[in-house]
Amino acid sequence: MSRKISLGAGITLAAVTAAVTVSLTYVYAMNSFNDKMADINERQSMYAKLSEIDQKVRQDYVGVLDETKLSDAICAGYMAGIGDAQAQYLSAEKYQEYQSGSQGKSTGVGVLTVQDDDGNMEIIDVMPGSPAELSGLKKGDVIVSMDDKEIIRLTYGEALNRLNGAAGSVVKLGVLRPAEDEEEARTLSVSVTRAEYTHKSISSSVLYGNVGYLRISAFRENSAGQFEEALSALLQQNVAGLVIDLRNNSGGDMAAAAEILDRLLPACTTVSSKNKDGTVQAEYTSKANEIELPVAVLVNESSFGAAELFAADIQESQKGMVVGRNTPGYGRKIEVAPLSDGSAISFSVAEYLTLKGKSFDGTGVSVNIETSLSEEQTALLKRNDLAPEEDAQITAAIAALRSQGAAVQEEPGAASSEAPVSGEESETQE
Repeated sequence: MSRKISLGAGITLAAVTAAVTVSLTYVYAMNSFNDKMADINERQSMYAKLSEIDQKVRQDYVGVLDETKLSDAICAGYMAGIGDAQAQYLSAEKYQEYQSGSQGKSTGVGVLTVQDDDGNMEIIDVMPGSPAELSGLKKGDVIVSMDDKEIIRLTYGEALNRLNGAAGSVVKLGVLRPAEDEEEARTLSVSVTRAEYTHKSISSSVLYGNVGYLRISAFRENSAGQFEEALSALLQQNVAGLVIDLRNNSGGDMAAAAEILDRLLPACTTVSSKNKDGTVQAEYTSKANEIELPVAVLVNESSFGAAELFAADIQESQKGMVVGRNTPGYGRKIEVAPLSDGSAISFSVAEYLTLKGKSFDGTGVSVNIETSLSEEQTALLKRNDLAPEEDAQITAAIAALRSQGAAVQEEPGAASSEAPVSGEESETQE
């Protein structure tokens, strides 16, 4: 038996429903309003405090204020205060340098250096085609002065910044060249005219007679093209497997890392990200064009960001094994946002996820085979002077290839050769 609701009861029910809806909406709106007001009050308090500081300094400071430096410092302080280790403020000049560097180009001298025991700048790489190479600088040279100022007086960090500069500007370098053969060490004066040069981030060779070795120092926009060129040269020599060295890789452009992964993995989503509200988005995918060769990836405590995800994807896809030391866990997606005056800010906007949807931020990537280097070997690796036959981590990577079925020769020095790239070996650059 059906029951009918009277018109009056229906109106009453509708009124109650509407009242509840309005009440809930009101409560939500009030909570949202209160949150926004608290946020506004906090910001007003911050601006008021900054204004108070500015007023006091301008009233009593005995020096002369540089308004540009002051503005840059305030912006840098804000980014430093948000609690994001990856956040930074880039002045207009620094943002231009960042854009060039990410594209694989820089303007300056074109050397990679480390600080030696005396505080001077030891050159460990001269970039091909750079002003440094054209000026005759060599690996092993030690820069002891710059524009007649001793490096130890400038400090190493300041000297590094001075290597870069406007195209066409000249820097005078005092260089100590170590003894060669029967020659004695010499002190040279070398004038270098700064200019734009291209970074080489890929170096390659053949180890153990038939193992392709590819070292990637950083992922830049031009890295994928360099990788393809080097890989083609290795494949022509019928290599049985690949060792991809990401030790001391500074990370860089995730798109470049994904493009290289596309040559190594089957069709899949290689890179995803998860933003602050938990939404997961596919960033990059690979096509079904993988190379049918076993792979071993070398990493260490200085393999960052894109290098970590690269290693994790190789591992999770079971394409290869990861060898060396566990990585540090820099797994956040960084957005670089340009500002109206030509400067920019960068900060974390999401977490990167691996092929299987795992986050490695803060935890890093665990290796399949853990192998360490001695302190002396670590120093040699940093200088690009560690010979493959003396590198325990390369030896472990070769063993990993054998365990995956690669027919690798037994003797490390057997038929070791360079894999030419465009007629020359490509240098590892940073």
